[in-house]
Amino acid sequence: MTMARLFRRVFTAAIAWGFAMSHIDERDLIASEQPQVQATCGDVPIKRFGFCWVLGEAPSLLDDVPLQVGNASSRVKVHPKDSSQIKRNYLGVTTTRMPRSTENDYLPLEAIHLIDGSRETCWMSRAQTRPDVQPVWIRLDLPMERVVDRVVLRKRPPADQARSTLGWAPIRDAVEVGRGMPATITIKTSRDNHAWETVYDGATGDSPAKLDYEFRFAARPAKQIWITAGNLPLVENVLYAFSLAEVEVHDTGGKNVALATCGTGVTVNSTHHSPGQELAAHRWYWPLHYDAGFKWARVGYHDDPINWHWVEKEKGVLKIDPETDAAVTELVSHGVDIVMSLDFGNRLYSGPATRPIPQLWEWNYDMPAPPTTPEALAAWTRYVEFMVKHFRDRVKHFEIWNEWNISCYWGAAPSLEHYLAVARAAIPVIRRHAPEARIMMGSWAGFPHGISTWSPEQLAAKEKEQMILQATRELAREVDEIGWHPFYQTDPEQLKHYSADVRALRNWLKGVGFRGHCMVTEWNYSAVYPPLSEAEAARAWCGGFRATEMEKAKYVAQVFTRHTGLGLESFFCEMYFPQFGVLDLSLLRRSFDADPISPLQPQAAYYVTRNLATMLDGLEPGEFEYSIDRAPANLEAFALESSDGRALAIWLGGRAKDHCEGVPVDVRLKVACSKAVGYDPMNGVRQELSVTQGEGVVVLKGVLVRDWPLIIRLIGR
Repeated sequence: MTMARLFRRVFTAAIAWGFAMSHIDERDLIASEQPQVQATCGDVPIKRFGFCWVLGEAPSLLDDVPLQVGNASSRVKVHPKDSSQIKRNYLGVTTTRMPRSTENDYLPLEAIHLIDGSRETCWMSRAQTRPDVQPVWIRLDLPMERVVDRVVLRKRPPADQARSTLGWAPIRDAVEVGRGMPATITIKTSRDNHAWETVYDGATGDSPAKLDYEFRFAARPAKQIWITAGNLPLVENVLYAFSLAEVEVHDTGGKNVALATCGTGVTVNSTHHSPGQELAAHRWYWPLHYDAGFKWARVGYHDDPINWHWVEKEKGVLKIDPETDAAVTELVSHGVDIVMSLDFGNRLYSGPATRPIPQLWEWNYDMPAPPTTPEALAAWTRYVEFMVKHFRDRVKHFEIWNEWNISCYWGAAPSLEHYLAVARAAIPVIRRHAPEARIMMGSWAGFPHGISTWSPEQLAAKEKEQMILQATRELAREVDEIGWHPFYQTDPEQLKHYSADVRALRNWLKGVGFRGHCMVTEWNYSAVYPPLSEAEAARAWCGGFRATEMEKAKYVAQVFTRHTGLGLESFFCEMYFPQFGVLDLSLLRRSFDADPISPLQPQAAYYVTRNLATMLDGLEPGEFEYSIDRAPANLEAFALESSDGRALAIWLGGRAKDHCEGVPVDVRLKVACSKAVGYDPMNGVRQELSVTQGEGVVVLKGVLVRDWPLIIRLIGR
């Protein structure tokens, strides 16, 4: 074949491929890489999600754990189902941002800013919970050897205008991004990337007012320069980090040879990509949502491509990122129901028009204001209409703004009047264009803990004090769903009345005219390593409660099961973002930070959640008579039922611990039952239990309860 003929054939094929691609619906795009089995442990397959390796079956997290005294029946592993194989459960998860195309892959703090010659741009390492968790470093590679005699580190100058105090940040004594100089540094040079010579090792002499730091040394040839930080400073929003505007390396002639325009390259140990923004991570980890068996996912509640300020970046031009669109389709096609949060301001309409540090993300650094003017509300309404019409065939639950009752997400001081205007602008639009969809009032940041103990007078006073109750009374007859965020890292000892509070809240909702359904749209327990110091815990918004990885897994199992018993879908926050610092908002385990993406592996909580999703398949809140002999005071129990039988979930409430000896109890059931099977979500096993039949009573003697749920399915009516 001649080259001309070959060229014509290739050219014709390319044209045909391009024509075909132009006729593919955006929603047919692949949002993620599907997992592959590339390893085994014994006979158990291990699935690869990018660089995350997930055991295909339930691991044995705890040593021999009998479910019943004297029961010699074998304990059999329960094969976990994915979401598409599960009929129904109440388990949900909030997604860690969403897949996006490179057009919307905004990464403002990359290492290249260290050598771009601009004092207005900067880099920042990932957060640490302590100032010395792991080495944080910057390495420069010159294109050829230079004789150098000094290194200069420069901070970003302070912002010209006052910074927003609406976000998480303004931690007392924290410095701004780009101004995080460590207390000590070590500078090494090398000519061959093997032999390194230390040219400086000591204090930086950092102070808030100081912007430039020069480190001189005897002139020497160097091709590589390696700068390691020690004793990191506290940086706004992220805890401890290293963050600078520029790194300069000067030769003996005074020239800065550490510039991209000189051919220099820069490598760092890690980069802060904002809360879970890494594009590749979404493509790898998105299938974990349905691998874990979640039947519910909540999207758009933080800084996603479906938020208004991403959808409408140019006035009047509204566009959905095609990869984000495909990600929604992917979840739905795998049997996951989606709650889509429609929210956040757009500075095109509501301002402020200028930002103190334009380089940074809007959320949570310089957030746009909410829509309050007629023009802004009209534009907000157009955004809601666009989103509902676009997603109504896949999304059946639309939420009107996440956590509108705190400034961090409202974008201004919370206002009942303004939120009601935003909600009432959206509600008729959703009703008109998606009449089958459910409308959710914006989820509350918080929950009225203690409502079950309030007197009528106290309740009346609380209604006047708490904006969430005021807004709910106003909107109760206009919305179908109400969501709340009851706890983040809350000491379980403080939640003994939570179930009673939920029931009391439902009674109050009924009294104000609400006839819809409730969901718990965010909650979290974390196992941060290393844990926060006492000083940092005291200033953390989530409080200082600590949990080990195994304790976290137990709390996660308890919370999911409790909400199932209460008939509430509940959403763990989040799936795969452990780089926040204060909390590991993740079901994956954080290791050392690294660039470009830190490798993650499943925490115990991931496997326990996956087991539970399968074990609770089809179970709903139920009613039947039972009693428990020798029950400890902290025992929690919920009756459940399905189309093919009943079940009982029992565990020891309060604080968990890594090792818990089982407490034997006798369970008496006033139901017809020929067989009982115990399901243990910690080790992912089931075991047939010994049943004693009595007159109208079934007795399960010596059931061992611990600080995680045991699900007892009763077979035969």
